[in-house]
Parts: sequence; C-alpha cells; structure tokens
Amino acid sequence: MKTALSIITINYNDTDGLKKTMESVKEQSWQDFEHIVVDGNSTDGSLELIKSYSYPALSYISEPDSGIYNAMNKGIARAQGKYLLFLNSGDYLENNEVLNNVRTIFDGDTSIISGNIVFNKNGETRLRKHPEQMTFSYLVGNAISHPSTFIKSELFQTYGSYNEDYKIVSDWAFFLKVLGLNNESYSNLDQTISVFDASGISSKEENHKRIYKERNEVLKTYFPRVFNNDNDTYIFNNFKTTSKRFKYLQRIEGQPFIRKITTVFLGFMDSIIRIFKASK
Repeated sequence: MKTALSIITINYNDTDGLKKTMESVKEQSWQDFEHIVVDGNSTDGSLELIKSYSYPALSYISEPDSGIYNAMNKGIARAQGKYLLFLNSGDYLENNEVLNNVRTIFDGDTSIISGNIVFNKNGETRLRKHPEQMTFSYLVGNAISHPSTFIKSELFQTYGSYNEDYKIVSDWAFFLKVLGLNNESYSNLDQTISVFDASGISSKEENHKRIYKERNEVLKTYFPRVFNNDNDTYIFNNFKTTSKRFKYLQRIEGQPFIRKITTVFLGFMDSIIRIFKASK
C-alpha cells in the first residue's frame, strides 16, 4: 500500500548512531510514513536494538551487503512511499515536528525537494542551506544533502537506482543525472530537516582523494568528449562555477548534429590560428 513517505536508514555496526536515528523517527508527531532499516548483518548488537522497537512504521532486514549503495538500493526496492528520505545511521530528524511541518509537500509533484541540514562534527554544528534555484554549475561543484532531501520515488524507476560501482559519490551522480542532465523539477524548502553525522565515510579526510577520483569518473562518463583524460581536471576546477559554459557543453554532448558542427568549427578556427601564427 502506497504511503506519503519512505524513510530509509542503512546501518552497519553503529548501534549508538542507529539509536539516535530510530528515536528521532519514532517520536515524530506525524506518522504517515514507513521506516525501512537496512542493516548489513551487524555484529555489535544493532539487530537486537532494531528488534527492541515496535512502532507501526518500522520494518527491517539484516543481511550482508556489498556497500553503502547496495544497502540503499535494497531500501529503494522495498519502499512504498511517494517520496524517499535517506536518513542513515547517526543522522536524525531535527525535532519531533519536522515531518508534520512539511507534510503538505508530499501532496505536490516536485521531483526533488531539499531542506536545510545541520552538520554536526565533534559537537560543533553549522547550518547548510541549498540554493533557491538549482543550477548546473552548483550540481557539478557541490553535493545535495540527501538526509534533508525528499526524492520522488519514481525517479529511481525512470533513471535507475544508485550506481554501486561508486563507493562514495553515487548519490551526487544521481542528482547530477536527474537535475543537471534531465531537468527534473526542484524546489528549496527553507526549513531544517535533519542533523547530519559528519563522522561518516564521505566526511573523513582520508576519503577525499577517492571522492575526487570518483567524481571525475562520473564526469568522464556523462561528458566523455569534455572529460576524457586525467589532465581535464583543470576544466573541473576552473569552470565548474560557470553555469553557461557547462550548459553549452551539455547541449553539445547530447546532440550529435550540434556536436559535429562544433567539432568542424573548432577545427576551422584551429586552422585559422595556425595560418595566422605562420604568417607572423
């Protein structure tokens, strides 16, 4: 039976974090949602903790998985909600009225709805807001915070679930695909939704090189004629904030006829420049 919202929580050996997450979901004053906990066969008592909860919205599985996005995809496959919210172990809803305060958004048809999020690292907090209007350059250079973002579930049927080949940036790649390349609808919600545990895998300094590497692999996949070798990181670093250029690149990449004209034009200009230099 369809419901307004599916909250998906993945967990592996994080009993303390999982308890924070589950308590925040259980205590919501508005309860027209389901809560799916996907545990990776934890050995630290996480399963026993899950079983100690019995609120009606809760369902769970506990079995081995191959990583974060494999676990998230399991949650997607089980979800019955019109919208999905990924609130992973350690993340929690900011207060007990969060879902009640935003419940009317689920009556609409916007594809991606992003609220504010609090980053919590070692007790130090900072608030992050998403832009009023989503731009291509923002998507390339920044991450949308999935613990405060409601995603229309049918997007995963249309564009596929998270790519499990990537270990850290697959959610970033998904947003780039659906918003940047396919122009799905987006709205900003100026309300704080969740508190993010900034001690997770994507926040650790030792994983920054891997994040950078995976992001460039995504860009090479989506824009093979623009990002086709390792030296093209110059483009990524220097032009990611120039939205018009990336929009033009997107159009060129997606339309073979325009791509051919552009190639011929650039070749012609290159010849002119060579002749000009030779005449000096």
